[in-house]
Amino acid sequence: MFFFKTQVTKLQTAVGLAVAATLAPNVHAQQPVNIPGINSPVTAASEQAQVAPVPAAAPQPQAQRQVQVSRENADLPPVPASVMSAPAPSRRQNQAVETRQDVIVTNGTNTLIPISRGQINRIVTPFETPNIQTVSTAEISTRDNVVYVTTQDEQPVTMFITPEDDEGLAVSLTLLPQSIPPIQANLMFSQAVAGTAGTASAPRSLAYSGQARRWEQSQPYMESLRGIMRELALGNLPRGYSLAELQSGDAIPDCAQQGLSYDFNNVQYILGHEFRVFIIAAENISAQPTEVLHASCTHPNRAGVAVWPYEILEPGEKSEIFVITRVSQQQAQTSARPSLLN
Repeated sequence: MFFFKTQVTKLQTAVGLAVAATLAPNVHAQQPVNIPGINSPVTAASEQAQVAPVPAAAPQPQAQRQVQVSRENADLPPVPASVMSAPAPSRRQNQAVETRQDVIVTNGTNTLIPISRGQINRIVTPFETPNIQTVSTAEISTRDNVVYVTTQDEQPVTMFITPEDDEGLAVSLTLLPQSIPPIQANLMFSQAVAGTAGTASAPRSLAYSGQARRWEQSQPYMESLRGIMRELALGNLPRGYSLAELQSGDAIPDCAQQGLSYDFNNVQYILGHEFRVFIIAAENISAQPTEVLHASCTHPNRAGVAVWPYEILEPGEKSEIFVITRVSQQQAQTSARPSLLN
């Protein structure tokens, strides 16, 4: 019995060794694969079968060959002149255009003034509140003492301008539209003054300014003189005053002082209603400081003299001398009648 068990045991052992020898080559081929919920060995061959093959890379397009062609070697076809843009006009330098005009007008005389067609024009009147009488279809408006005129037509624009408080004075204008920039015309009304010297071609005249008259008469005489000097020293013009050119027969001040030189070639002439102002530059041409004497400038109708900015001038230094003169009040109130005996 014992012999039989021993033989069975040997037989089992031999069978086990044979099976082990058969399975030995596949032992290393088994690899554990951990899958959630399942823990079973998967062979390497099965794993390779489940891996998706990597797609082949798409062929890269060949870079296009770029060839640089110089302007000299380019064979360009001719281009018609019609497709070429017109050459840009040459840029001109900005040049200032003088459109300011000082126009002397008289009562009963029509004055021609060129204006801009299609643009707004500015007419500065000597009247504080001007009244306009016209039959023209042009656009005309007023603001303070200024008249604005705009017309699209080529027909002249005629008008009468009178002060609000005096119909005895009138400015007659004929505005001629032209292709020019907008203009500003400063009207200076003048009338003959009785008892003054003059000729038929160049009579002595009196400028009229309603604004200047009201400003001068709104304060005492001495305050008007101080106000004129103060405004001129600050570089301003008193209300209603205007710059003008010296006319034939206007008497300028006579200035003389040792050590000083007066520039009478560049005299500024400023018109008010009752006053005129002459501004003369004085220079110290001596070798020592010199005081500018107010009495060095005289005039038959002198009302006051002031010096700005320095009364004591160092050698080579300059100052301005303001000489204020009065205007004769003997103004003709009616039109003059020519004598038959002359």
